[in-house]
Amino acid sequence: MRLDLKCTLFFLLTCFSCLLYGQSNSQYRIVGRVSDSKNQPLIGATVRLVNSETGVTTDHEGEFILRLKKTGTYQVEVAFFGFKKEIRTVMVKSGPVTVSVRLEELVSELDEVVVTAQSEARQLELSAKSVQVIETRELKLKSADLGEVLTQTEGVNVQRAGGLGSGIRFSLNGLSGDQIRFFYDDIPLQFTPYAFGIANIPVNMIDRIEVYKGVVPVHFGADALGGAVNLASAEVYEGLAGSASYQVGSFNTHRFTASTSYADKESGFFVVAGGFYDDTDNNYKIDVALPNEQGQLQQRTVRRFHDGYRAGGANIRLGVRDKNWAKLLSVEGYYGDYRNEVQNSQSPGLIDQPTLGIEQAVAGNPFGELVFNSFSTGINANYEITLNKRWDFDLKAGYNFNERVSIDTTRNRYNWLGEVIRIRSRSGEFGTANHLETVSESLFARQQINYQIAEKQVLKLSLAPTYAYRTGDELLIPGEVDPALDDQFLADLVTGVEYNAELLNERLQLIAFIKNYRQQIRIASFDQSLDEIVNSERIVSNYGAGNGLKYAWSPRFSTKFSYEFAYRLPRLDEVFGDGQLIFENRELRSENSHNVNIQWVYTNRKKASTDWQLSGNLFLRQIDDLIFLLVGANDFGAFQNVAGATSRGFEFSGSWDGLLKGLSLSSNVTFQRYVNTSEAGPFQRFSGDRIPNIPYLFANSAAQYELVDILKKRDKLSAFWNVRYVNSFFVSWESAGLQQFKAQVPNQIIHAAGFIYRMPVKNIQNALSIEVQNLTDAKVFDLFGVQRPGRAFYIKSTIQF
Repeated sequence: MRLDLKCTLFFLLTCFSCLLYGQSNSQYRIVGRVSDSKNQPLIGATVRLVNSETGVTTDHEGEFILRLKKTGTYQVEVAFFGFKKEIRTVMVKSGPVTVSVRLEELVSELDEVVVTAQSEARQLELSAKSVQVIETRELKLKSADLGEVLTQTEGVNVQRAGGLGSGIRFSLNGLSGDQIRFFYDDIPLQFTPYAFGIANIPVNMIDRIEVYKGVVPVHFGADALGGAVNLASAEVYEGLAGSASYQVGSFNTHRFTASTSYADKESGFFVVAGGFYDDTDNNYKIDVALPNEQGQLQQRTVRRFHDGYRAGGANIRLGVRDKNWAKLLSVEGYYGDYRNEVQNSQSPGLIDQPTLGIEQAVAGNPFGELVFNSFSTGINANYEITLNKRWDFDLKAGYNFNERVSIDTTRNRYNWLGEVIRIRSRSGEFGTANHLETVSESLFARQQINYQIAEKQVLKLSLAPTYAYRTGDELLIPGEVDPALDDQFLADLVTGVEYNAELLNERLQLIAFIKNYRQQIRIASFDQSLDEIVNSERIVSNYGAGNGLKYAWSPRFSTKFSYEFAYRLPRLDEVFGDGQLIFENRELRSENSHNVNIQWVYTNRKKASTDWQLSGNLFLRQIDDLIFLLVGANDFGAFQNVAGATSRGFEFSGSWDGLLKGLSLSSNVTFQRYVNTSEAGPFQRFSGDRIPNIPYLFANSAAQYELVDILKKRDKLSAFWNVRYVNSFFVSWESAGLQQFKAQVPNQIIHAAGFIYRMPVKNIQNALSIEVQNLTDAKVFDLFGVQRPGRAFYIKSTIQF
């Protein structure tokens, strides 16, 4: 059956490639490259048709593609910050026409430069927002998933409880979990096919990643405390476009993605469709401590045997755009289906006793039958209209149905060899048997009105209500006493007003905003003593505010300052529990934080033969009423408010292109001191300690070398190498116990390397990559006692048109 599935996927990919080849030949295109006087590529240059809204920006190699509907003579305008604008006349008769443009640098400074258009990514980078933009054009060709991509970003750490599909802890400048909000095209991630784990989302479904640090714009309508991550899909161009990829590798891993879009300029109609399928056994080798016949522990290397992951999803979006009555009107439907086998608890523990021949061996007991299943489906709508020269309106709304099933009913006890070693008197590998079905329904809306006060000055009003309802059924508990049957309601309303201005010939940019956070919590539960349904309700309301400033001292050096006093409302699982491992806490309060960033960027991209950039960020997060998951020895726990914590630190990054032709280098480092400042409560005696189980020092480096025209014109061969370092950190509080006996996650150094070969055929870009992850086969732990995969090999084929 599994072999048939692989053959089917390969056949579909081949047919899809042939279809794309046939479709793309009928399109007319202007293909080209924009460079400076030294033939260095200009990244983010604007290329557009004169007297038309058709336009694109150049990629990291300075290349662009303008898709046309018919033949003819076109005026192509090329513009870039700090360079003289150039207009070329291009005649298109049949097939693609190639154009090479070299722009001449302006002698004068910033106030004499006029930029006609910029890509969304470039606009974000140049804005006063505290945001980092990651383009995925090159990353789509590699086998890394989104979690690995984000881990290579300064300030970001992704800890995983195993391989593909495992649970994660995403942290940004120390803050983690629901303190960070996730979005897909500005829509909350739970209203998409990717609702069950950001780390496992295929990179091929994303065009760019926006990481907002600490300060979150009002248009998200979010109550984030530590920041937000927005995943942006590809723009929809005129005509037919799309991509497909198939990846196969170690641990019987298979990943397939496909997406396509079509847009007609005359009618304004467009359609976008996509889907993905992931399947892996995750049967990688780990070192464990097993008792021998005499009962003494010995280290053995075994394969994980109950850690499979299967996920699939699809979406389709239909709409019209560029009409008098609608700038954009679209409707999208989606679904996602996930199945996880669970091999062990989140922290099974380690044994490290070199005198006994045991070095960093997993000590906890494995699970052999526990599974978690999830299903999500829903519909979203988007409506944008420009009412007049001053007023714009944008509405996003959606509905989601979500079902989660946890099955833990076996009485079998397994060892790490996959053998049943005994039959227990009680069912349940977690200690308590359950067959829990949890159903939730959610509604959201994001309404924004923009009013242009004057040129380069805009006032924005955002209203963002969210409603969630959940109930469930523990099938092993008969009758109405089942707590899972309680009806749970949670309604949030985040309102924001934001002022944006660009002053001093755009050298100074200003953002100022205020927000109101309102939440209503209600639960209807059966009271046995009264023999009736009892309702309890709570309403809270809080205010926050913030600002952002950016000043361009020169075309090469700029600084940013941003601040927000933010609130984060408790989530459904935090208040009511998850019905599995987390108990309810109806008295949980909102947490709040003072968030500060001081950033700077210096680049010489315009003045030297090499292309390098340096940037840094000093950050502060001062949190009160911190929501923290207190877990007991049996892995069950509840969220509690602790007095406070402070995270402060710095990020530094640099990139360098052109040292040698085709060579690119980059590196970043993050240091964060995330400490407990509680003066009361359960953590008071650990005041001044670092928050446990979170790294405080980590760094990344990458190198890529590219050769062109290897076997044929326009083909490329790239060799790449990445390395990540994570300093060791304690699992529990620093001051608890003697340091030499304290459990800690050891230092981590992980290498990855590979090759990418790109060969265009007509207008189709074909790429084949070969990659080795964890090149040195290092023993890696993101979480204490959970060993990550060792050396793994992957091959990936990608086509784009």
